[in-house]
Amino acid sequence: MSDRWQPALALKKLRAAPAMLACDALLDQNIFSGVGNIIKNEVLFRVRIHPLSEVGALPPAKLRALVKQAREYSFEFKAWKQACELKKHWLVHTKKMCPKCKNPLTKGHLGRTRRRSFYCERCQKVYKNLPQLLDCC
Repeated sequence: MSDRWQPALALKKLRAAPAMLACDALLDQNIFSGVGNIIKNEVLFRVRIHPLSEVGALPPAKLRALVKQAREYSFEFKAWKQACELKKHWLVHTKKMCPKCKNPLTKGHLGRTRRRSFYCERCQKVYKNLPQLLDCC
């Protein structure tokens, strides 16, 4: 949230870790200082990225959206928390149903951090790098 924070530097750090999962990237304090689990869940839902997506597989526009929303949601989070109305703005964190498609949300302890994730299998796309195929004879 600092004026000194540089989205370009965050993008550079993300691009340098292509195998990192989106759920871990948002919680990496060297990239997104101050982002916590609630923000992680809400940002991933807003940008429609599945938490098990690999950062290196995200299209450039999705990667930029992830960085932008992490910052924007952090400011909203702070304002809602100060107004004592944070929980009423949650779309997926601790929720049971997807607000968009009305299907049940999935809950799991994902990634390196094993933090609780709430996500929609239908609305949040999984981005994975395809394994390199060996040339046949």
